[in-house]
Amino acid sequence: MKDIYRITEKLNLDNRILKLLRNETSYPLHINDFHALETYWYPHPPCLIPLFLGHGAFYHGVIKHFFCERQPTFAEYILEDGYISEIARNADQFITLMLLKIIMNKDGLTDEIIHFCHSIDFEGYDGIDRFIVDYGDDPNEFEHLTFFKNKKPFKHIKNLDEYNGDFPSSLCILNTNLHLQNACSLEIAPVETLNSIEHIPSWLIESKNQKELFSHYLSRNELREAWLTLNSKNWLLKDVAFGLDLLKSRTDDDLFHMVADNWIAGWKNSNFSNSNY
Repeated sequence: MKDIYRITEKLNLDNRILKLLRNETSYPLHINDFHALETYWYPHPPCLIPLFLGHGAFYHGVIKHFFCERQPTFAEYILEDGYISEIARNADQFITLMLLKIIMNKDGLTDEIIHFCHSIDFEGYDGIDRFIVDYGDDPNEFEHLTFFKNKKPFKHIKNLDEYNGDFPSSLCILNTNLHLQNACSLEIAPVETLNSIEHIPSWLIESKNQKELFSHYLSRNELREAWLTLNSKNWLLKDVAFGLDLLKSRTDDDLFHMVADNWIAGWKNSNFSNSNY
C-alpha cells in the first residue's frame, strides 16, 4: 500500500482522493464498492493503478498510459468482463458517484453524510441529494449533476458528439475521433467494433501473438507500441512482469518505475502466479 501512496502523490491526484485512500476519514457506512486495497491483489493491466477494491472482484482506479499523450482518468475494471471503462474524469465526479451510493443506501442525506463531506472538503452534497429525489441514481440523467455537465465520462455517453475526452470506447460506442494508436484492447468493448476500422494497430488485433509483438516493438525501441501491447488482452502475468522489467531498462521515468515495481510486487505476492488477463 505504501507504494500506492507514493504513486498517487506522484500522479498529483486530488487531495480528497488521497484522504480517502489513506483512510484519513471514515465512511458514513460500509459500502462494498470502495474497500481499501489492503493486501489482496487481482490480475489487472499495469495501465490501471487501483485505488479501491469493489465487491465481486473489480477495481476502481486511475488509468495512466506512459510513452503517449493520454490524460489520466478514473476507471472501473471488472475482472469477469475483462474491460476497463471510464467512470469519472475528475475527482469531483468520482466523489459524486461515491456519494450517490452512500445517500441511496441511507435513503437520504444525513448529518453523518454531511460530516463526511466536510471532512473531505466536498460541498456538492445538497445537489446530489436533490438529484436523487428527482432521478434516483439513473445514469441517463447525469447531465443534471453539477460536476457531470459538459464533461461526461465515456461510460455515460449516449452519442459520440457529447464526448470531448480521449478514452477509446464505451460498451456500445467506439471513439472514432480518437487516434487508436494510443489505445489498448482492454479499453475497447466490444472488440468487434474494430472490424469496420481500417489500419488498426496490430496490438488491437486479438489473433496477434502479443508477446512476439511486444518483442518486435521493443527491438525497435518503440516504447509506446510496446507498452500498449503489454496492456492488451491474452497475456500471462509472468510475461507481463518480465515485459515491465524490460521497459524499465529503457526509461528513467520515476513514476513508470514505481508503477512497474508496484505491479510486479503485487503479482509476486498474489495467488495468481499462472494466471492471465
